[in-house]
Amino acid sequence: MTLENKIAQLFQMDEATWTHHANPWSVWTRNTVLPLLILAIWSRVWLGWWSLFLVAVALLWNWVNPRLFAKPETTSKVTDLNN
Repeated sequence: MTLENKIAQLFQMDEATWTHHANPWSVWTRNTVLPLLILAIWSRVWLGWWSLFLVAVALLWNWVNPRLFAKPETTSKVTDLNN
């Protein structure tokens, strides 16, 4: 089993979860994961072992985020708002 398959199994992303992840709120709030990880790793000297708590929170948020938001009303791109 490859590393990619192990990660995919860990996230358990089925069709319903992918649909929820298409919600724009899910996409935008998911962009907070990388800054949280960077902050946790960068501040490890100040926080000590508590930095691992921040890493765990960032990884948990990464898993919860696609499941938290509702399915979008549509996934088609709006090109003309006058119609």
